[in-house]
Amino acid sequence: MKKFGLFIVLVAVSHATSGIKAQEVTVSAGADIVSSYIWRGLYAGPASVQPGISLSAGNFSVGVWGSTSFESSWREFDLYAGYSIGNFSVLVTDYFFPHDLHADGSSDYFDYSEHLFEATLGYSLGESLPLSLAWNTNFAGDDDYSSYFEASYTLPVRGVNVDLILGATPWEGAYSNGFALINASVKASKDITITDSFSLPVFTQAIVNPDTKDVFLVFGMSF
Repeated sequence: MKKFGLFIVLVAVSHATSGIKAQEVTVSAGADIVSSYIWRGLYAGPASVQPGISLSAGNFSVGVWGSTSFESSWREFDLYAGYSIGNFSVLVTDYFFPHDLHADGSSDYFDYSEHLFEATLGYSLGESLPLSLAWNTNFAGDDDYSSYFEASYTLPVRGVNVDLILGATPWEGAYSNGFALINASVKASKDITITDSFSLPVFTQAIVNPDTKDVFLVFGMSF
């Protein structure tokens, strides 16, 4: 099953790169700095830097994203390939979580039993109704096929974009012991003008996980 998951990712990347030849290629790179790493309503790590590189052409995109905590206690390395058409999108992600940097032993990136593969289906209703929906399911590396679905609605308020987010898991798995609302959050984002040619995107997000009864307040900035 794990080899099948890797095969799916390689096919997606191969398909994307074959379509890139006749398209204009766009490459982007950047990084976020966050006060804590909260993922789908769950604590995933302390203050971190999260760099990424993406390549896109037409409707295809491939990229790499990672996270490293400032106290060197957590690392993550993810590859992804995506395709969008109209308001629909599909994404395949290969998650890899190296062992704790202070732990004995080392992880083997090429041992794919240590990877987690996820498929994502997304739909956006468009500018007339800024509502986005996404369904995520682990299809390899997780016998529970842990899943997460999310709805996000964006409101522009006096130069600030406010995202209202609700996320839940439908059954028992990595997120919870059964169906549960695990992410209810409000995210406010804006660009702070530094010079005439440079602005700094920042955000603050208040997150409640009703299932674990935990709360988080996260600040982040993008470069």
